[in-house]
Amino acid sequence: MVETRTEEKPYPYYCLEPDMNKNMKQFLNFEKIKEELGKPSIYNNAIVKIKNEDEQEVKNFLVNHNYYSFSIYKKQLPIRENSIFDFKDCLEIYEFDSILRNNLQKFTGDIENLVKASLINSLCSHYEGELQVGECYLDFSIYSNSENAQEMIKTFGKRTYSSAQSLPIKHHIKNKEGYLPLWVIVPELTFGETTHFISLLHEEYRKKWIHDLFLTKEYYAKEVALYPHIISSATSWIRAGWFIRNRSAHYGRIYGLPFQIVPPTFYAPTIRKLKALKLKKKDDNKDLFAFMLSIKQVLLCHDSIVQHEWDIFIDEIHSKLEGSEILSPDKMGFPDNYCRFLLINEKPINEKQSIKLQACFTWKND
Repeated sequence: MVETRTEEKPYPYYCLEPDMNKNMKQFLNFEKIKEELGKPSIYNNAIVKIKNEDEQEVKNFLVNHNYYSFSIYKKQLPIRENSIFDFKDCLEIYEFDSILRNNLQKFTGDIENLVKASLINSLCSHYEGELQVGECYLDFSIYSNSENAQEMIKTFGKRTYSSAQSLPIKHHIKNKEGYLPLWVIVPELTFGETTHFISLLHEEYRKKWIHDLFLTKEYYAKEVALYPHIISSATSWIRAGWFIRNRSAHYGRIYGLPFQIVPPTFYAPTIRKLKALKLKKKDDNKDLFAFMLSIKQVLLCHDSIVQHEWDIFIDEIHSKLEGSEILSPDKMGFPDNYCRFLLINEKPINEKQSIKLQACFTWKND
């Protein structure tokens, strides 16, 4: 029978109070926003003007979009001799950032589902302990140590409690006496909780899972000499997907973002080509390009439809960048011929799409 327990634990928080020195910035109305946009930026000297005929459209935009979040896009405008820009130039960056965020949220969601499904299949296929297969997550032997086992089992319990209204959980609480199989409980975890679960597993189970997810796929299976590299790098690729997923889900900026987390590992054949072309070094892995390469490495394990959708997304990025004087590949760490490295298939499924991607897939002579 399911049992509920509570723990008294200190919960850290900031003690917020009024600023008695009155140093907080003032709220800006529309006229003040116009004035602020018209001042040269200390980052790129950009001055942003709003045309009289565009004022109502801009006002409508700012009703639905927080200016304090939007103002960062002024700093992302290119440095150029003519430093006066139109408000629509900022809007172009904002809209491109939305394209990046929405698509990356979709693809990292695909990765989240892939990771969870593969983890369930791998653990249940390889578990030979004393418990029922569906209860393997309760067996301390699958974890690297007992402390990690206790920590993760508590996490499972907390997540189950917070998901009590989820139909599968509700069904098992009501009709199965609260005994939850792995395939019911893992889908309720966040992506972060799932990656943490993986990190706490005994090395034997973690390596078997990576083998099942990556090394059984055609793209990786033939690279026998790279198996140790793939096994050691795979979790960094998935962690990169988790970071992008989390940032996208909270509407965080992607374009021009400096990535301040542990960076992913380049896939060895890819970094060799990048270095040979003098496009990247091994430690140039703290930008969007490196994180998107990691997402691609995981999507190579997904089905052909998702891979095709990814290639269409890369083509859309290429089209936007090629047709713009405002957007810059450098802001994302994109090198020359970035399509060569980000695309999965040179020949897409759709013939019309193939014609579009032919221009994108420009190969530089080695």
